[in-house]
Amino acid sequence: MQWKDFNYGGRVYDLSHLHPRIFRFTRPAEGAHAAEVFDVEVRFTLHCFSRGPRDGEAFDPLLVYPDDYEARIFDFRRYEMSKRLPEIIQELPARKPRHNKSRGNYFSVELIAENGDTVEYDIFFKVRKPAKGRLEMIVETAFVRDPGYGSTRPDGKPVRFWIILHNTRHGLMIRT
Repeated sequence: MQWKDFNYGGRVYDLSHLHPRIFRFTRPAEGAHAAEVFDVEVRFTLHCFSRGPRDGEAFDPLLVYPDDYEARIFDFRRYEMSKRLPEIIQELPARKPRHNKSRGNYFSVELIAENGDTVEYDIFFKVRKPAKGRLEMIVETAFVRDPGYGSTRPDGKPVRFWIILHNTRHGLMIRT
Protein backbone atom coordinates (compact mmCIF):
# COMPACT_ATOMS: atom_id res chain seq x y z
CA MET A 1 0.00 0.00 0.00
CA GLN A 2 1.24 3.46 -0.81
CA TRP A 3 0.45 5.72 2.11
CA LYS A 4 -1.12 9.08 1.35
CA ASP A 5 0.67 12.11 2.72
CA PHE A 6 -0.79 13.43 5.96
CA ASN A 7 -1.87 17.07 6.22
CA TYR A 8 -2.11 18.77 9.58
CA GLY A 9 -1.80 22.37 10.69
CA GLY A 10 -0.93 23.56 7.20
CA ARG A 11 2.00 21.13 6.92
CA VAL A 12 2.33 18.10 4.67
CA TYR A 13 3.95 14.99 6.14
CA ASP A 14 5.43 12.99 3.26
CA LEU A 15 5.06 9.22 3.72
CA SER A 16 6.78 8.12 0.50
CA HIS A 17 9.69 6.65 2.50
CA LEU A 18 7.20 4.02 3.69
CA HIS A 19 5.97 2.98 0.26
CA PRO A 20 6.63 -0.67 -0.66
CA ARG A 21 10.05 -1.31 -2.15
CA ILE A 22 12.35 -4.15 -3.06
CA PHE A 23 15.47 -4.60 -0.95
CA ARG A 24 18.26 -6.80 -2.27
CA PHE A 25 20.24 -8.66 0.36
CA THR A 26 23.31 -10.66 -0.69
CA ARG A 27 24.64 -13.21 1.74
CA PRO A 28 28.30 -13.87 0.98
CA ALA A 29 29.56 -17.42 0.60
CA GLU A 30 30.60 -18.88 3.93
CA GLY A 31 32.20 -22.27 4.39
CA ALA A 32 30.07 -24.87 2.60
CA HIS A 33 27.27 -22.34 1.98
CA ALA A 34 27.21 -20.66 -1.42
CA ALA A 35 26.42 -16.98 -1.75
CA GLU A 36 22.70 -16.29 -1.84
CA VAL A 37 20.74 -13.31 -3.14
CA PHE A 38 17.38 -12.40 -1.63
CA ASP A 39 15.03 -9.88 -3.21
CA VAL A 40 12.57 -8.93 -0.50
CA GLU A 41 9.53 -6.75 -1.00
CA VAL A 42 9.27 -4.66 2.15
CA ARG A 43 5.97 -3.11 3.17
CA PHE A 44 5.28 -0.90 6.17
CA THR A 45 2.01 -0.75 8.10
CA LEU A 46 0.47 2.45 9.39
CA HIS A 47 1.58 1.42 12.89
CA CYS A 48 5.04 2.71 11.89
CA PHE A 49 3.77 6.31 11.93
CA SER A 50 0.60 6.19 14.03
CA ARG A 51 -0.61 4.86 17.35
CA GLY A 52 -3.76 3.89 19.16
CA PRO A 53 -5.19 6.30 21.72
CA ARG A 54 -4.25 5.86 25.36
CA ASP A 55 -7.07 5.03 27.77
CA GLY A 56 -9.18 8.15 28.30
CA GLU A 57 -6.99 10.27 26.01
CA ALA A 58 -8.57 13.30 24.39
CA PHE A 59 -7.05 14.05 20.99
CA ASP A 60 -7.62 16.30 18.02
CA PRO A 61 -9.84 14.37 15.56
CA LEU A 62 -7.85 15.94 12.72
CA LEU A 63 -4.94 13.72 13.83
CA VAL A 64 -6.82 10.55 12.86
CA TYR A 65 -5.20 8.70 9.97
CA PRO A 66 -7.67 6.17 8.52
CA ASP A 67 -6.96 3.23 6.27
CA ASP A 68 -9.16 0.37 5.05
CA TYR A 69 -8.93 -1.54 8.35
CA GLU A 70 -8.56 0.92 11.19
CA ALA A 71 -8.15 4.56 12.13
CA ARG A 72 -5.23 5.59 14.32
CA ILE A 73 -3.70 8.80 15.63
CA PHE A 74 -0.89 10.23 13.53
CA ASP A 75 2.15 10.26 15.82
CA PHE A 76 4.76 12.90 15.04
CA ARG A 77 7.55 11.10 16.90
CA ARG A 78 6.85 7.78 15.17
CA TYR A 79 6.72 9.64 11.86
CA GLU A 80 10.14 11.24 12.41
CA MET A 81 11.68 7.95 13.52
CA SER A 82 10.10 6.10 10.58
CA LYS A 83 12.32 8.07 8.21
CA ARG A 84 15.17 5.85 9.46
CA LEU A 85 13.38 2.57 8.78
CA PRO A 86 14.63 1.96 5.21
CA GLU A 87 18.24 2.33 6.37
CA ILE A 88 17.67 0.13 9.43
CA ILE A 89 16.04 -2.57 7.27
CA GLN A 90 19.01 -2.50 4.89
CA GLU A 91 21.33 -3.06 7.88
CA LEU A 92 19.43 -6.07 9.31
CA PRO A 93 21.98 -8.61 7.94
CA ALA A 94 24.51 -7.19 10.42
CA ARG A 95 22.10 -7.76 13.31
CA LYS A 96 20.42 -10.66 15.06
CA PRO A 97 16.72 -9.94 15.33
CA ARG A 98 14.92 -11.80 18.09
CA HIS A 99 12.13 -14.29 17.49
CA ASN A 100 8.87 -13.49 19.24
CA LYS A 101 7.38 -16.99 19.53
CA SER A 102 4.04 -15.82 20.91
CA ARG A 103 3.26 -13.85 17.73
CA GLY A 104 5.50 -15.61 15.22
CA ASN A 105 7.26 -12.41 14.27
CA TYR A 106 10.71 -10.92 14.87
CA PHE A 107 11.87 -7.77 16.53
CA SER A 108 15.00 -5.73 16.50
CA VAL A 109 15.93 -3.05 18.99
CA GLU A 110 17.94 -0.16 17.67
CA LEU A 111 19.61 2.40 19.90
CA ILE A 112 19.21 5.74 18.20
CA ALA A 113 20.24 9.20 19.31
CA GLU A 114 17.24 11.51 19.29
CA ASN A 115 17.82 15.14 20.22
CA GLY A 116 21.05 14.10 21.94
CA ASP A 117 19.39 11.28 23.91
CA THR A 118 19.72 7.59 23.15
CA VAL A 119 16.37 5.83 22.81
CA GLU A 120 15.30 2.24 22.16
CA TYR A 121 13.49 1.97 18.84
CA ASP A 122 11.62 -1.34 18.57
CA ILE A 123 10.86 -2.74 15.12
CA PHE A 124 8.54 -5.74 14.71
CA PHE A 125 8.36 -7.57 11.38
CA LYS A 126 7.32 -10.80 9.68
CA VAL A 127 8.91 -12.47 6.68
CA ARG A 128 6.90 -14.76 4.45
CA LYS A 129 6.99 -16.36 1.04
CA PRO A 130 3.83 -15.55 -0.92
CA ALA A 131 2.70 -17.87 -3.68
CA LYS A 132 4.67 -15.91 -6.28
CA GLY A 133 7.93 -17.28 -4.87
CA ARG A 134 9.47 -14.02 -3.73
CA LEU A 135 10.02 -13.03 -0.13
CA GLU A 136 7.97 -10.38 1.57
CA MET A 137 8.70 -8.52 4.79
CA ILE A 138 5.93 -6.71 6.62
CA VAL A 139 7.17 -4.13 9.11
CA GLU A 140 4.23 -4.40 11.48
CA THR A 141 5.17 -1.60 13.85
CA ALA A 142 8.09 0.54 14.92
CA PHE A 143 8.17 2.81 17.93
CA VAL A 144 10.27 4.28 20.70
CA ARG A 145 9.56 2.29 23.84
CA ASP A 146 7.38 4.39 26.14
CA PRO A 147 6.86 3.03 29.67
CA GLY A 148 3.67 5.08 29.97
CA TYR A 149 2.07 3.36 26.97
CA GLY A 150 1.54 0.01 28.66
CA SER A 151 3.40 -2.45 26.46
CA THR A 152 6.30 -4.69 27.29
CA ARG A 153 9.03 -6.04 25.07
CA PRO A 154 8.76 -9.79 24.58
CA ASP A 155 11.64 -12.10 25.27
CA GLY A 156 13.10 -13.82 22.28
CA LYS A 157 16.09 -15.75 21.10
CA PRO A 158 18.37 -14.08 18.56
CA VAL A 159 18.25 -15.40 14.99
CA ARG A 160 20.62 -14.40 12.22
CA PHE A 161 18.79 -12.44 9.55
CA TRP A 162 20.26 -14.74 6.89
CA ILE A 163 18.62 -17.72 8.62
CA ILE A 164 15.25 -15.95 8.59
CA LEU A 165 15.51 -15.27 4.85
CA HIS A 166 17.00 -18.64 3.83
CA ASN A 167 14.63 -20.77 5.89
CA THR A 168 11.58 -18.77 4.83
CA ARG A 169 12.56 -19.09 1.17
CA HIS A 170 12.97 -22.87 1.49
CA GLY A 171 10.01 -23.50 3.82
CA LEU A 172 12.21 -24.61 6.71
CA MET A 173 11.45 -24.20 10.40
CA ILE A 174 13.48 -21.70 12.36
CA ARG A 175 14.68 -23.30 15.57
CA THR A 176 14.53 -21.01 18.57
